[in-house]
Amino acid sequence: MNKDLQRTEQNAPTPGNKKTIGIDLGDRWSRYCILGGDGQIVEEDRIPTSTGALERVFKKMSTRVVVEAGTHSPWVSRLLEKLGHEMVVANARKVRLIYESDSKNDRLDARMPTWR
Repeated sequence: MNKDLQRTEQNAPTPGNKKTIGIDLGDRWSRYCILGGDGQIVEEDRIPTSTGALERVFKKMSTRVVVEAGTHSPWVSRLLEKLGHEMVVANARKVRLIYESDSKNDRLDARMPTWR
């Protein structure tokens, strides 16, 4: 089994664990999906891909955030780490559920943190 996948599967939510946020980063807009410790969707929405918008939405919590490696992942991961989040930057080519998906869109990508 791929080492990255094995590590993320071990971190899968279980009842009582903190929430996990999946963010599909785009140039202008990003989609996010917040999952509860039981893996159920708590909230999902889209926000501008900007420092101000990300701070407004994500400063009120501290949890695990999963983003796909890409153009915006370095600055977004630094920003969210400063806000107290545990960051996971996933290489989509190594996360089988993302790269093999026939249903590619931003909303579905945000719902696919690496442990699923």
